[in-house]
Amino acid sequence: MFGTTMNRHVARNTTLVAIAATMLTAGLAGCASSGTAAAAVAAHPAVSTTISVGSASVNVVCEGTQSSKPTIILFAGEPDPLTRFASLQKALSKTTRVCSYDRLGEGNSSKPTGAQTLADSAVVLNGVLHAEKIKGKVVVVGHSLGGLVAATFAHRYPQRVAGVVLLDATAPSVVGSIDALIPATATGIAAGVRQEVGAFSVASTNPEMLVSHGEPVGTLGNIPLTVVQHGKPIYAGVPLYGAQLQTIWTAAQHQLAALSTNSKFVTATKSGHYIYEDQQSLAIRLIENATTV
Repeated sequence: MFGTTMNRHVARNTTLVAIAATMLTAGLAGCASSGTAAAAVAAHPAVSTTISVGSASVNVVCEGTQSSKPTIILFAGEPDPLTRFASLQKALSKTTRVCSYDRLGEGNSSKPTGAQTLADSAVVLNGVLHAEKIKGKVVVVGHSLGGLVAATFAHRYPQRVAGVVLLDATAPSVVGSIDALIPATATGIAAGVRQEVGAFSVASTNPEMLVSHGEPVGTLGNIPLTVVQHGKPIYAGVPLYGAQLQTIWTAAQHQLAALSTNSKFVTATKSGHYIYEDQQSLAIRLIENATTV
């Protein structure tokens, strides 16, 4: 669920299954090239710092100089560390300050001491903004599960948000929809997909100890919102359910766009789930546009 890549299942299946729109087959949607690109940029990450947010230690990387534009905050999918954004962050930092951080349980941040909700994740980001002395409004950019965290933050702290960009973000509605689509008797890849839907119903089954049952995010009012969905067939490798999974995902992306009365919807026609790697120039353009609204 929630953008979790099922790399854990590669040893058991030759297909990469990713619930909530992570890549589903190793040869589809340019997923192999995305992984290679990520490994390359992760080898030369920017210098990170460790800050304290309450009793937790949070790993943060900030680049660029603060300008008249809002600071950009990048949210990775689960289980990606902030280094996955290194190339995108470097490019965006040419025009304004850009920060990324490892959520609790990910990368080099400390592990949560107990179960977390999406609201808890939003509170942590608010603490990061204070610790890094980031004043004024920010543009939050989230990929996969990170998109759901970004949207939750925008709902809870609208006074801090100048814009939201969701890159193939997880929508709460996919949880119930996939659970209803794939029966408990399913086997193989489909069973793995269904299992991932339930991975966030119990804290101990995911590194962020996140517990979510598909609760709605809540309105974003008229905050400028850009929703970007993948354009390549990442679900084609799921027997029987691939086409329906794509329908569910696309409908959920439109639901995300409806969170704001000031939104636009974009399909990244050449991208798999990792839009910011497959079409980085498109991601950069849309994010920079969000900083000038």
